[in-house]
Amino acid sequence: MDKAKATQQAIRVGRQVERADPAAPGAWMAPPLSQAELLEDSIPEAIARYARAAAANLADGAYGPAQMPRLYTLPEVTVVVGAIAIFLLALESEGLLTWARRMEVGRMQTACVETLRGIQALLEPIGLTAPRRLAIDAGDRIARMLGAGDDPLLAGGWHEPTRAAAPEPAIARPLDTEPEPEPENEPPAIQRAEDPAAEVASQSEEENPSAPMTVLLLGDSMIAGSLGSAIASSLSREPKPRVVRAVQTATGLSRPDVFDWMKVVPPLLEREKPQLIVCSFGANDATNIRDGDRLLEFGHAGWRTAYSERVAAMMRLLAAQNGRILWLALPPMREAWFSERARYLNRIFAQTAKQFSQVEYFDLEMLVSAPNGDYATFVRNADGRFVRVRMEDGVHYSPSGAKAVARWVVDWIYEHRARLSDASRTN
Repeated sequence: MDKAKATQQAIRVGRQVERADPAAPGAWMAPPLSQAELLEDSIPEAIARYARAAAANLADGAYGPAQMPRLYTLPEVTVVVGAIAIFLLALESEGLLTWARRMEVGRMQTACVETLRGIQALLEPIGLTAPRRLAIDAGDRIARMLGAGDDPLLAGGWHEPTRAAAPEPAIARPLDTEPEPEPENEPPAIQRAEDPAAEVASQSEEENPSAPMTVLLLGDSMIAGSLGSAIASSLSREPKPRVVRAVQTATGLSRPDVFDWMKVVPPLLEREKPQLIVCSFGANDATNIRDGDRLLEFGHAGWRTAYSERVAAMMRLLAAQNGRILWLALPPMREAWFSERARYLNRIFAQTAKQFSQVEYFDLEMLVSAPNGDYATFVRNADGRFVRVRMEDGVHYSPSGAKAVARWVVDWIYEHRARLSDASRTN
């Protein structure tokens, strides 16, 4: 065979083999030529001979994909994946326990908490929970160095998952058939006689005449995000009030076993001494609660009484500061069931606020809802243009919606600041 033809034939065979098995383009190649073969045959003849052998092997299926050996068997993969899962569980057992404690109160939560607490008890003595805590502590230190760390006072409100008592089994309760009084359409009238906050303002000026008025923003994520920023940025009149944000997302008044606001508010008031307080609670409270050893399902007998007592306790605690409190209602929510629960909570807020002369309840439906009071993502502004007032989650305010609410809140702040200033000058 002519050497040129042999070389071309070898190339053609190699390409056919390569097209047949693209995943192994070099499968058609024969083993390296030995020294004897190089001396016996010319290079083109040896390549042609080995190309014919490779073609024959390909025809027999020797180089097919089905003949590729499996790197790992199924039992081996199962063992590896299981080992990784156990390792991650060991490192994140405390985080999983925290997650389980924040679940909806019920039988499922009880089972998860008890299981994870048992795992935690086994891992704690051998130090497998230490890496996670060290990483969290390091992150907290870095955040504080950058000025973004949480207030240590507020951080004390979170309960340690390893110290929390195990939840009790759920107890069925009959539905609450007690009629609920409807709140008035308008917020309670502003108390204009003998305002207790005037005494606080007078005392503050006597202690430090140059100290600005302190406005405390208190609550959950409804006031932690764009609304809190909008309120703070809108307070531009001089003398500009001092704004303190005491907010914790994913908290409320229904789950003191997760975060206890009644524990952190007294030292917070003592430290900041605010004259005006703006609160927003309830976005995370439309859930079952635990009252002692009883589990009370939302809307069932006893739930309203227990939750109303917690709201009253918070309002009483804030009012003891002798400042003025503005309690923001929950806006309509996109999910119909959530919106109905928000209205249920608003009725409790409105009725409880009437018990305290320093507390004013502010209904927000007219600002961020449709004309009929239902949820709306977009509403018309004063210029007749549609603006987005709610975020994609159907719960929180968009920047434009936050500005609409903040405009009314800031007017309330300035109104009371002027009255407090007049009262202090008179005294």
